[in-house]
Amino acid sequence: MPGRVIFVNLPLIIIQTGRSSDWILPGKGKCLLFMSHRVVFLLGISCHLLFAARSFAQQIPTDSVFYSGSFSNLYHNYLTEIGENARLYNGPEYIRNGTKATGFAFFQSDSMLTGSVSYNGLTYPDLSLYYDLVSDELITYNYAHDALIMISKENVDSFSIDGHLFIRFIAGRANEAAIQDGYYEQLSRNEPAVYVRREKKLPSPSGYEDPKYKLYNTYYLKINNIFYGVDGKTQLLDLLKDHKDAVKSFIRTNKLNFKKRFEEAIVRVSIFYSQLKN
Repeated sequence: MPGRVIFVNLPLIIIQTGRSSDWILPGKGKCLLFMSHRVVFLLGISCHLLFAARSFAQQIPTDSVFYSGSFSNLYHNYLTEIGENARLYNGPEYIRNGTKATGFAFFQSDSMLTGSVSYNGLTYPDLSLYYDLVSDELITYNYAHDALIMISKENVDSFSIDGHLFIRFIAGRANEAAIQDGYYEQLSRNEPAVYVRREKKLPSPSGYEDPKYKLYNTYYLKINNIFYGVDGKTQLLDLLKDHKDAVKSFIRTNKLNFKKRFEEAIVRVSIFYSQLKN
């Protein structure tokens, strides 16, 4: 059974398996590698690897821990080796807004938070990140850690920051017509999934008071791969009308407050509804 196909830049890896179906084809700096059980040795030459990852974890469970640890170490070494040449660091410099204001433009904190970024299918872990909610830009240090840069949004698949997962969606696709381009926090991944678009705005100053950043949250349910905006209990019940009575009873029993704690309420209702469907 074939697995996922992943293109990466890594040193050539020789695999010893004893299986006739596992082999390597080098040529003009490229090689084709079918992943298997045991790494025998590494050659210090660069090539493009096509990993055809097989579902061998179930076949040979005693080797799965070895494989996972070996690949994790190999991947860490790869990121270390490419250093500043990693595409993640190709973004333009980020300049902070110098306007005197109350509050800050970023998600959760005015200090950088730890997270990871999935960039063109590669995960970069343990990064210091800002998520600018005014510009919807993801910020990190350049490789030398002497300047801030914006991570190219069109190449970001998703990112996590301080335990919160954000996924990039693109407007114009059939199933994403109700949303705009950008990052959306995934609040629940059941069916229906709940997402929120978080934005901050800085109004023009009035009088002698400093302007104040204001946070806006827009919530969506993703049902059958289609996004629907939700701004209140009535709209939520309309979207879940096939189990409307059960949902209304759940809301009453648990005293969910949609006015004061809307985010908590919509997440709990979506989880309850998914349990009814399964």
